[in-house]
Amino acid sequence: MILERYLGSQLLKGYFLVLLVLVALFCFFDLVDELSEVGKGQYHTLDAFGYVFATVPSKLLEFSPVGILIGGGYALAGLARRGEILAMRAAGMSAAQIALALLKATLGLALGLVMVAQFIAPRSHQWGVVHRQQALAGEDALRTAHGFWSRDLKRFMNVAALIHGRVPSGIRVLEFGEDGRLLEFIHAERADIQPDGSWLLHQVTVKRWREDGLKTELRPQQKWLSFLGPEQLKLLELPAETLSLSELWGYARHLRARGQQAESYALLFWQRTLLPVSMAAMIPLLIPWIELRPRAFGFGLQVMLALLLGVLYFLAVQVIGNAGLLLHLPALLTALAPTVAILLLATGVRIRTKPR
Repeated sequence: MILERYLGSQLLKGYFLVLLVLVALFCFFDLVDELSEVGKGQYHTLDAFGYVFATVPSKLLEFSPVGILIGGGYALAGLARRGEILAMRAAGMSAAQIALALLKATLGLALGLVMVAQFIAPRSHQWGVVHRQQALAGEDALRTAHGFWSRDLKRFMNVAALIHGRVPSGIRVLEFGEDGRLLEFIHAERADIQPDGSWLLHQVTVKRWREDGLKTELRPQQKWLSFLGPEQLKLLELPAETLSLSELWGYARHLRARGQQAESYALLFWQRTLLPVSMAAMIPLLIPWIELRPRAFGFGLQVMLALLLGVLYFLAVQVIGNAGLLLHLPALLTALAPTVAILLLATGVRIRTKPR
């Protein structure tokens, strides 16, 4: 339908305009923070700009529900000011049909953003984090497509891959003597990085070369004191927001299997997976904009109201998320709580404004 496509295009225009402002603002704040790191190791100004730019897709995911709410309010206020909402209603299009058209555009956009959360945002953000930490760590640590390498005097370490984006696997440690001969070789299937920085190696093979020949030992587990510094260790321990949906889910299950807390990873997984639900929940809150008489509220007041609601929703997500983590509430419940609150608010507003 022509009117549905027009409404969808107006909603998307408002969404992208608001998102552009929000992302630019928060990127500026991040850039100010990053510039304070310039000069450490091999980290330069261009690296700071590159890192901030690499976080843009992740910010798109974070601000999309707010962008739909504020952008939708802005778009509908503009349509009402130009009398287009009134014309659509006069042509026989009900408020429910207008809301449905907005919902269709929102869901199409949200499903695309879920794909961004799985494939684009993680790779971009990981590149930025790895490039940043590698520059700060200097030349003693290197992460490439073929794994992670680091050295400490005569010792070298290689990590072939990271399970779920965070668990080192295929670990090899080589120690050489002063004459350049290999003295010890350690291979482990995987490792768990402990809070004190040590590594708990699993399925370990240790080979030592001594004067009386080669000695081989097989151990189910072995504690290894890592020589990695804080900045080098960050190359392996990527932040949760850099992980894809599948990596977040897999790592949360890995932590639960070890009896560790996984709420923060599960919460981020559900927040991103339920993005279509969160964005769709904004549409009922926009219905009063559809039903308002053109002169009932000024354009500026309508935009300010949408902006206020968007800010309140963003703060609610942060507060409820942190409270859920502190109280160890189920991640799914914590992720859904702001959306449920928005729907209850929309229902209350609808009841109060419904003509009697």
